[in-house]
Amino acid sequence: MQTTLKDTNQTRKRILMFGSFIAILMALTFPSYLTRVRAEDSMDDDMDMRPFIRPIGIAGALVDDGLVPNVSNDPTYARLDYPSALLTVANDINNSGRIVGFYRDASLAFHGFVYDPVSDSFGSIDYTNSVCTTGTDARGINERGDIVGTCTDNANNFYGYLRTADGFTSIQAPGHLSTIPQRISSDGRIVGCIHDTNMSTTMFGMSRDANGFSFFGGMFGGLNGIGFMHNGVSPDATNVAGLFMDTAVNRARAYIVRDGVIMPFDYPGATLTQAWDVNARGDVVGVYRDTAGRIHGYLRSVDGAFTSIDFPGATLTRAFGINTSGDIVGTYVASGVQHAFMRSAKERRHQ
Repeated sequence: MQTTLKDTNQTRKRILMFGSFIAILMALTFPSYLTRVRAEDSMDDDMDMRPFIRPIGIAGALVDDGLVPNVSNDPTYARLDYPSALLTVANDINNSGRIVGFYRDASLAFHGFVYDPVSDSFGSIDYTNSVCTTGTDARGINERGDIVGTCTDNANNFYGYLRTADGFTSIQAPGHLSTIPQRISSDGRIVGCIHDTNMSTTMFGMSRDANGFSFFGGMFGGLNGIGFMHNGVSPDATNVAGLFMDTAVNRARAYIVRDGVIMPFDYPGATLTQAWDVNARGDVVGVYRDTAGRIHGYLRSVDGAFTSIDFPGATLTRAFGINTSGDIVGTYVASGVQHAFMRSAKERRHQ
């Protein structure tokens, strides 16, 4: 009887941990998913997802246009908000400083955006696909300015796109319900993930190049576990970063693939670690959860040194993108509102 109770408790523990991982993964990754849940409690800035997935920052407020200094006047951080948006998230930055992400407008619709630092202006992005009913996001931008992202249908299936100077092209892996392009390299290699009936056992890392689609994790090789997702690729496509659920230790972990060598890793002492982007040097940015349940961004240098990324005054920070110069973009929550940010590798001279 004791053995049965022990096994049952371990099973319940694993189910709860896995459920928490999937909830956090979906909340971190898929903005359109957040439209399908309604928060009955107050906004949950520390992303405690135990009862249900809670939207972050959708109460919103009118915000300043463009990059502005934060309240601490830290010269390395600047806030980035789409004009009059209820929330803004920055996902990627290229070496020219152009930033892509998504925002939510006053009608509660989601749109992608691209920000041009030279003109200090935004452009909105909406994927022109008739199946798209719940909004568009922009997830990655390369040095040519090519952009990848997704939209979703009423069944919450994801449809990927590539936007170039010639317009939109569908990025959809044959035979799969959802394709999520996350990043694009300088030569056009696209990485992301595919999934079918769930975001655990049917979710795998995805890569698409001139030879077509290939997949990563589980039955496709690379690492054992579930819920694989390629999130970042360096401009030269030699480095790939992502996340997965390591079922051997029952913990969400990050990984980097450098010249074909795969290495999973964890932020020191973290209960959850995700990798979201990698630059040409091999520096990785991502998200971790500490033992108190708080969410932070991080930078992992090519030599393995970790730095926590926390926007001054924020209750939650997530780092999503990094360029070769070391500029980092992401999102943070302060005073109940979700903003995008850029952390500059050098002091901003035009403040």
